[in-house]
Amino acid sequence: MKKNEKNVDEYRSERKDRLNSQSKKADKKHNSHQGAKRVASKVCRIVVTVVVIVALVGVSLNFFGIPQKVLKAVTIDGESYSMSELSCYFMLAYNNVYSYAYSYDSNYGDGYGLMLTGFDITLSPDDQTTTNDDGETVTWSEYFMEEAIEQMAAVKRYYALAIESGIELSDEDLEEIEESMDSFRDASRSGYSVSRYISKIYGKGVNESLMEKVITEQQYVSVYQEQRQAEIEAGIGEDEINAVYAEDPTAYDVVDFRWFTIDVEEEEEDETSEDAATEETTETEETEDTTAEDTSENEEEEDEPIAEELLAQEFIDDVQSQSNYDVETFKATVLEYADPESDEYSDYQEDAGTLLEKIDKETVETNINEDAGAWLFEQDDDGNYVRQLGDMSYFLNDDGDTVYILYALGVPYQNTTKAASVRHILVMFPEDESEDTSSEDTSEETTEAETESTTISEEVKAECSSKADEILAEYESYIEEYASGEPDEDYFAELASEYSEDTGSSEDGGLIEDMENNGAYVEEFENWVFAEGNYEGETREAGVTGIIETEYGYHVMYYVSNHDNPTWYETIQETLVDDAWDEESTEFEESFAEDAIKLREYLVKRVRKSCVNLIG
Repeated sequence: MKKNEKNVDEYRSERKDRLNSQSKKADKKHNSHQGAKRVASKVCRIVVTVVVIVALVGVSLNFFGIPQKVLKAVTIDGESYSMSELSCYFMLAYNNVYSYAYSYDSNYGDGYGLMLTGFDITLSPDDQTTTNDDGETVTWSEYFMEEAIEQMAAVKRYYALAIESGIELSDEDLEEIEESMDSFRDASRSGYSVSRYISKIYGKGVNESLMEKVITEQQYVSVYQEQRQAEIEAGIGEDEINAVYAEDPTAYDVVDFRWFTIDVEEEEEDETSEDAATEETTETEETEDTTAEDTSENEEEEDEPIAEELLAQEFIDDVQSQSNYDVETFKATVLEYADPESDEYSDYQEDAGTLLEKIDKETVETNINEDAGAWLFEQDDDGNYVRQLGDMSYFLNDDGDTVYILYALGVPYQNTTKAASVRHILVMFPEDESEDTSSEDTSEETTEAETESTTISEEVKAECSSKADEILAEYESYIEEYASGEPDEDYFAELASEYSEDTGSSEDGGLIEDMENNGAYVEEFENWVFAEGNYEGETREAGVTGIIETEYGYHVMYYVSNHDNPTWYETIQETLVDDAWDEESTEFEESFAEDAIKLREYLVKRVRKSCVNLIG
């Protein structure tokens, strides 16, 4: 069960929110268009984005688009394709970027879509500009058309290569195509055929038959790419991966540390009269001939630590001044410096309140600064890590709004944990059944933590525990009767969808995929999955079940599987596969002559204009 804001580990959650916020700020430094470019330029299967479909429906169809079906707008490697098919690819390129921008706006707030993709969903593609691959400023509609032609050429070429390579679609692949088509059939409005409905979304002349053809070709392309990348992965040996790791262990190792943050207070700007401003300007002009020595002195003054940095150093001095200081000393000092009225104070009282585990260097550098990453992962001339338990330092983050005090818990290390997937069914403790165990003392000295302390009654716990037992018994009874006692993940998933009160996973059969043992989930949950703590020494195999108690309630657990290799190993492996595939695909694309794609410009412009009108 993942931790949420009601958890006593809210400190960590809030800090991670801050890290995410700072990560977004770092992303702003990059060209925002590149985010959309990476999304739109990949050859991939069509994913019917319902939110986009719904947004685009409502445009009336005024004719069946017969000219669009017949007239050939683009010729690729000697084969000509209709205006309708080009229109389909234009709308796919548009939908791809639109869906990402829409998702960012929905999840983070208005404006994030524009910030992270460069595309404003409230404006017509004709009324906003971006930069194409050649560095030219173009309208987004022009960009979508360029992408449509590139995508179309790539699909046609890889489709031909897939057929030549003997690729055959599996029953699962065919079912996926059918599901995509069913989404159109299900979404079509009464009074319209499926083809007319599709044409309202992807353009005149784009009918059910053409859409299925496009989806099928992209399915072949996807299967070919997946199989080829699997072949590349199979050819990468353990020695090659270890060699990459040895080149720079800091890029893959992780570290544990404790931290405490001090927010930098914003300075209030003094109101200055125009006369004072004029006087200051005059004084500035008179001192333009400042000597190099004076300039150096001014620079030194600018580098002087701010008040919060001085407070951070005072904090470190207080910890280190105590004989044989340790982690408990650090935690106690945090409580002395933290504001008792702050939301985080009760979290600081918990052991996990200042703890971060299995954090990689890139995360530290991105969310604090490069100096913090260099400090935690510092090596000597022989490549040995130098950071030791109890080492302390502080860092003002790149935004200048927070000072981070770090307490090292030892040297960085290679995380050998393998990510795992589980299913669970949560029987939640009812919030209104908790007993108030707060102190009756209502004096001002009573802390917030004391006045809000509650616990679940033993009677309620017994009821929830009994319900969890009944669910597990129902599962065990089923597999004994119908599966000869063998695990049945599908049936457990059905029970999770029916009984689980975890809204985040119940719709997906209680599935939580690719968990890592890094403190992102409550301790009891992670301990069961990774067989630590009270479960140390136990093994987890597919189909193992059990019941655990967390602060949220009782969880009926089902172990699905774990990865074959630890995360660091898979990270290197994926990088090597991506690099090899990029090199191979680049060579393939460059094997075609530059003039292999020919356009009938006036028809291409008609398609672009028609699509922009469709978008509205």
